[in-house]
Amino acid sequence: MRGIFLILFRSAISIQAFAADIALGGENSGSKDVEALVLQLVSTRPAPHPTTLEEEMTIPYMTPQVSNAIAKLKAMGTTIFPALVKHLVDDRYSFSTIVAAWDNCTVGDAVLEVLSDGHHMFSGYKARKTPTGSAVYLSFRAYLRDREAEKGADWAKNRNRLEIQLDFIDWCVAKEEKRGFIDEAQRKHLIERYAEAREQVRNEYSEPSGAANRSQPVRSETNRTPAAAGSGR
Repeated sequence: MRGIFLILFRSAISIQAFAADIALGGENSGSKDVEALVLQLVSTRPAPHPTTLEEEMTIPYMTPQVSNAIAKLKAMGTTIFPALVKHLVDDRYSFSTIVAAWDNCTVGDAVLEVLSDGHHMFSGYKARKTPTGSAVYLSFRAYLRDREAEKGADWAKNRNRLEIQLDFIDWCVAKEEKRGFIDEAQRKHLIERYAEAREQVRNEYSEPSGAANRSQPVRSETNRTPAAAGSGR
C-alpha cells in the first residue's frame, strides 16, 4: 500500500512539474482565453523525428489538442491579435510539418498560422533575381516584422481577414517594386501573380463556407514555402 502511495505521489509531482514547465514561455497576453488556448498549442508529446534536411517522411504530425487549439484561435477572429502576437517568440514544440524536409515547429509558428490564416506567402518563388543580386520570397512573418507586430496587431484587431490579406499583398507589391526587376517580363509576371492573389482571397473570404474552412488548421504548403527557386519569370 505504501508503495502504491509513493508511486501516486511521485506521479503527482511529475504532473505538477510538467504543468509548471508548460506555463513557461512567451509573454502573458492579458487575455485568459488566449492564454488557455496558447497552452494547448504546446504539444504534450515530443516531436517524433528530429528536424532533417532530407524529406524522409510524407505525413505531418500534429496532436488533436494542438489542432483544436489552432482552430479555436482562428475562430475567435482578429480581435485577439494583440494578445496573440505576444506569443510569436514562444519556442516550445507544437507540431511538425513537411515542406522540403521534416520541420519541427514551435508555438510561435502555430501562432503565425493563426495570424496569417494559413497564407504564409503569395509570391510563388523561393528566391528571385534582382538588379542588385537576389532576394528571398516575402513572407507573412516578414510582413509582421516590418509592420512591428504589436502595432500591426493593434491595427488588425478592427479589420477582417480579407482586409488583412489585401494589406499583406499590397505590402508585398510595394516591397517587390523597391527591390526592382531584372526586366519588364519579370515585373509583369509578379504583378500579375499578386493580382491573382487578390482575386483569390476575395473569392475565398466571400464564400459562405470560406470562414469555416479557414478555421481548420490545415497548412498550405505551397503557400508556406515554394518548392523550387527561380528568377520569378
